[in-house]
Amino acid sequence: MPSGWLFEYNQCMDIEIRAIGPDLYPEFARVIATAFGETRSEQALADIQRGVEFDRIIAAFDGDRIVGTGGADSMELTLPGLTTTPVGGLTAISVLPTHRRRGILRAIIARHFEDVAERGEVVSVLIASESAIYGRFGYGMATMSADMEIDTQRAALVRPPTTTGRLRLLEGDERAAVVRPFYDRVRLAHPGELSRVDWWWEMLATDPEWRHQGESARQEVVYESEPGRVDGWLSYRVKGRWEHEIPNNLVKVQELFAVTPQAEAALWSYCLDLDLAGTVQLQSRPVDEPLRWYLTDPRLLRTTALADHLWLRLLDLPAALEARRYATEASVVLEVADALRPQNQGRWLLEGGPGGATCQRTSRPADLALDVADLGAAYLGGTRLATLGRTGRVDERTPGALVRADAMLTCDPPPWTTTYF
Repeated sequence: MPSGWLFEYNQCMDIEIRAIGPDLYPEFARVIATAFGETRSEQALADIQRGVEFDRIIAAFDGDRIVGTGGADSMELTLPGLTTTPVGGLTAISVLPTHRRRGILRAIIARHFEDVAERGEVVSVLIASESAIYGRFGYGMATMSADMEIDTQRAALVRPPTTTGRLRLLEGDERAAVVRPFYDRVRLAHPGELSRVDWWWEMLATDPEWRHQGESARQEVVYESEPGRVDGWLSYRVKGRWEHEIPNNLVKVQELFAVTPQAEAALWSYCLDLDLAGTVQLQSRPVDEPLRWYLTDPRLLRTTALADHLWLRLLDLPAALEARRYATEASVVLEVADALRPQNQGRWLLEGGPGGATCQRTSRPADLALDVADLGAAYLGGTRLATLGRTGRVDERTPGALVRADAMLTCDPPPWTTTYF
């Protein structure tokens, strides 16, 4: 056990952290629901349980009662240079209000770090319910996403799609079979994207009622450049709205991916031309959303929210830095502080380029000094070290090192994450 955790473990000596099996899942789920203020139907709990990796689920026990929860999903993350690495996706984190500030969360995350290391995963990732929590555990904000909306009455594309391809609505029994291979094609070509577990695709295929939340069944549309070749995918729900007998439906776009401009234009045209629609909402879109450049009036696309999405924690620092590729051939000496994983702490010589990288300990003077959380934020190329330097989070010891490191870490396209877990 890392020495940094001893104090926290001593704080919760009466709490036991251990794995659980399916028999305890209902109690496990009730703790999560209590902590998040949610209510789940029996059907929802049964569906969610089918997606649980029980060899990665842990609970905190006070006597025979569960008072805290944690788990992980096994996924694959696409890195700059389009390499991939397996990651542990930290999820299902909760502590009952009666047991806060007793070191339970730290103990759960320590156990998660041990699990990730044992599996040979060099990175842990998460989606934060509260963004103030995870920086102190070494996680950095690695990707951002935006919610947007556009009123359809005045929206039009600069160049209406002219293509020989076709749009096709998918039936329930073919959704996952058609879309899953296409999504894998997309996510392997975009840094920051994650593989999706089997349960995610089961829910896409069945679309149970508890997931509708007062909206329509989920609609899946694909763009085929030729029969059987999918080059685009749109997924949306509709919330019915009528005002003074005039239709003003809200179309909620949950997924829109395309690998060609023709496919993207065709799918956006479909969204903007839907009958009875007044507003199209876009969820978890890239900050540099391409739709703005398809519109005759770009001001019609409004950003309604901009927030962190994927948080990333480097657990095996040299292996993680060697796993990705770099935009330019260069080297930099990083002095990294990591209070929770001493094996990451110290000075590292990173030498990398488009063809690969090496990272090893060095006695050379540091070019940059930073915390592991800030290196995690910059790891996918979505956060510039120079930006962190301007806020005092990165100390430039060698003049010009920030520019050199940024040139190495930059990523095109910028990282984007759409998956929730």
